[in-house]
Amino acid sequence: MISGIKQSLFSANRREGHALTVLAIVLFLLFDFIALSLNVWLSYRIEQQAININLSGRQRMLSQRMVKTLLLMDKTVSDEVQYSEYLEELRDTFNRFDLTLDAFHRGGRTLSAESEMIQIEPLTGDETRTIMNQALLEWAPLRQKIRQLIGREFDTALLQQANDVAQRKNLTLLALMNGLTIELEHDTQLEAQRIRFFQGLAFLLALINFSVAIVLYRLRVRKAHHTLDLIDNIMNRIASGIVVVDQNGVIVRVNRVMAKMSGFSQKELLNKKLSVLLGEFEGKPFGLKKQGERYHCKIEISNVSLNNKPAKVYTVIDDTEAVAQKQELTQLAYHDQLTNLPNRHLFNDRLEQELKRSIRRGEKMAVLFVDLNGFKEVNDKHGHKFGDVLLGRVAMRMRDAVRESDTVARIGGDEFTLLLTDVSHFEQCKALVEKILREICKPYLIHELVVEIGASIGVSCFPHDANNEADLVSLADKAMYKSKASGESRITFASEWLTNTSL
Repeated sequence: MISGIKQSLFSANRREGHALTVLAIVLFLLFDFIALSLNVWLSYRIEQQAININLSGRQRMLSQRMVKTLLLMDKTVSDEVQYSEYLEELRDTFNRFDLTLDAFHRGGRTLSAESEMIQIEPLTGDETRTIMNQALLEWAPLRQKIRQLIGREFDTALLQQANDVAQRKNLTLLALMNGLTIELEHDTQLEAQRIRFFQGLAFLLALINFSVAIVLYRLRVRKAHHTLDLIDNIMNRIASGIVVVDQNGVIVRVNRVMAKMSGFSQKELLNKKLSVLLGEFEGKPFGLKKQGERYHCKIEISNVSLNNKPAKVYTVIDDTEAVAQKQELTQLAYHDQLTNLPNRHLFNDRLEQELKRSIRRGEKMAVLFVDLNGFKEVNDKHGHKFGDVLLGRVAMRMRDAVRESDTVARIGGDEFTLLLTDVSHFEQCKALVEKILREICKPYLIHELVVEIGASIGVSCFPHDANNEADLVSLADKAMYKSKASGESRITFASEWLTNTSL
């Protein structure tokens, strides 16, 4: 079969050798352009998906903010000035939430975190569309009541109705927005995988096409007896680096692209060992520059005959940008961009792994759900940039308060989750959680201003409270809301309202 292919190629080369060679070069450049276009498209999609993920996380915070504002309005209905301030806050929160939800559904413009108008595309995934339809149904009655309330002043009956609807719909909306965030993260990963597949396919087709070009070229060289001139010509037309070495590994030909990638001139590389250009570290190839720097690359090796002697052709593609994009995608998919903490996806993955390990080793562990108290007031008073710095300081304190084996994650807004592993007894767990709360509640010096915030913490323990990831997180979340209801910074263990037994 192989000999038949070679004969067919030889016949084709005799008839249309020049045209086929040019076509192979054009196709190689086309595939290279396709791979570059896919990189640009991937970057664009990453940016759009990051915006959607951040907006869906913000929706949860806005939903809680509306409920809290409605409660504060109810308490200050007799104070006209205070009531009007809360009404204005409700109007702003409502507009942001409603505008973003509509943009997710139909596409359009909404407000960014910096209150700038941005354009987003409608969500198209089956799961995200389902979640959006459910969210719109749940939002409709609350939307109606709040719109009526905003259009009137001091309507206590309507305010009570809006509060009642908000209490019924809030948890459902929170759950739907959490589900939307998870699905968007999942869709981002799947889309990136598909694009990387097509990038790899384009690269493979380019290599196959290049291999065909080399075979055609060698047949034409044999027929025309001007091998070196033709090789130099085609090598300098190809967008990838090309190095030809003899049987001793000495460079006998190199194209302009390879010289430019390495920083050497073509003349400097002739008669040098291949090791000045290419190497291998931990099983992976890398390129070398004249200054001694390394760069990531992909290498294809073809065995050829040069002047009736064995030789090798190295095709080198600098994929430094592709590696950097992959690292950027991994960082985006698994870490919170503001605090550099693990995000919800990575936290869930670690929780799953640590739960399996704890079951296997018979160890105990705890899950914490942390919601900051007073953060919104600081954020509103001093601005979002100030609030971002404060969130970063809180994240740093929590990281410093736990052990290296523990995990601190930000899941959105001012909410954090922690995973404490290898907890030997209840008192150890309690002491560690109390330490975390103390660190959070200490004053913060930011931009020469001293601010204080608190925290509501809920704790669930394995195996006492639950034996799976979903229940552990759910119980910690509910316990946090018990702490939140007290209005003070405090810790609530799920066991305190489930059973009277500790770890």
